[in-house]
Amino acid sequence: MLCIQGQDAEIIDMRSLTEPSLTDRAVLQERIAHLVQRRRSAGCDDAVYAALYFLCWQTALHGRRCAARKYKHDPRPDPVAWWNELHEMEDGEARGRLLHYLQRYGFLGVIANVPAALCAWLRESWPLSLFERIPSPEEVLEMQVRGTRPVTILPHFPRLLLPVLTKANAYAFMVHDLEHAYKYFYDPELHHGQKRFFTAIERELHLGIWDDYRRDALFADKFAYLISDMNTHVLHSLQFLRAILVEHHLRRECKPPRAVLSIAAREQIEAVMQPLYKALHMDAPLGEVVSMRNRSAVRHGVEMMMVAPPAVPQLDGVHVPETI
Repeated sequence: MLCIQGQDAEIIDMRSLTEPSLTDRAVLQERIAHLVQRRRSAGCDDAVYAALYFLCWQTALHGRRCAARKYKHDPRPDPVAWWNELHEMEDGEARGRLLHYLQRYGFLGVIANVPAALCAWLRESWPLSLFERIPSPEEVLEMQVRGTRPVTILPHFPRLLLPVLTKANAYAFMVHDLEHAYKYFYDPELHHGQKRFFTAIERELHLGIWDDYRRDALFADKFAYLISDMNTHVLHSLQFLRAILVEHHLRRECKPPRAVLSIAAREQIEAVMQPLYKALHMDAPLGEVVSMRNRSAVRHGVEMMMVAPPAVPQLDGVHVPETI
């Protein structure tokens, strides 16, 4: 089933993120090899390379049914003809043709944000960074501070068919990166808020403020997620950070999840959170900050949560005690 509408749409056909059949794998290998050769010999532009890589996988996975036209007056999609046409074009001409296809056709198994991110990259509206390896969480954080996001493309067989972290293969991981690029860039207000938040976190990392916390493996994993894989409203990020701090201190005090933290633990949490509020120009009482920003956050489809004290029992799989 094809989904092409709305930024909050879900991936419907999860079978699209599995290894292609043996017959299609041979086609994929041939086309990816051609694409890699083109990049190395002619210096293929990063955005054009990424868009062509996306189309290679789409046609290998789904054949002629990979695309559906959005407008009935457009010709029916013919991805085989598209590839034959595109791989002969110079980058400048290919860029325009790719934009046309990505804007006017929906693609099987991905939400509309994915081709939208590729289009923004092709137009040079979003400064994405191409990687042929998986950057560390700290590298992703540094990139987000600079105003970019990574897109990882693994072009080598058989590696690209194997799982990449939690994703089924290199294509699924690329799609994941493009989804995050969209969340990072699509709204200027949210984008600037994320940059301010990541800048404040990076500054504290350089000061060593998080060193002791990151010796706790459970905290370190969730902190890595926060700095590299969480693109949302800044209030959501702050709430998540407070939640994992509470969890950390409860573990240190050998207390169950809904227990009351000691005064010392609460003071330590405030000691690391208050500089973040200040850096983000959130100097008003926290309840007033949430009230002032509530309308904007709701408009962006973000669930609003009080920053302190935590009042929501569940957040992205992290338990937030009702009382600290």
